[in-house]
Amino acid sequence: MKIIWNKVTKFSQIVAIIVFVAVFFVGFMLGRKFESVSILGEPVNSVKFICAENKVIAADFYKNFVHLKFGGGEMMYLPQTISASGARYANPDESLVFWNKGDTAFVTEGDPSNITYKDCNVLIK
Repeated sequence: MKIIWNKVTKFSQIVAIIVFVAVFFVGFMLGRKFESVSILGEPVNSVKFICAENKVIAADFYKNFVHLKFGGGEMMYLPQTISASGARYANPDESLVFWNKGDTAFVTEGDPSNITYKDCNVLIK
């Protein structure tokens, strides 16, 4: 039996690419599933806010962070920062700030007077 190396090589390359993509995809999905639990622990609370102009924010609160999911599909983690009243979460340059007090919230972007998500109230606890 004569082995034709070109055919074996092409076949093995295709199999290797398929296996690599499958392993990468499974690893990515498992990593996404367990990233917040392994780093931040379990959420303390999860709520959905309905804001003016029918905007929506889903918020998962952790001990020192909040994970926000905006209606347009954007997601981000923000660390808790100092506030006089309520809870304040901001990115490092404070270009995005999420404020929460009781059942209300709002978001500022850039200039602190630029409220992009306003009059937000908890939909259901």
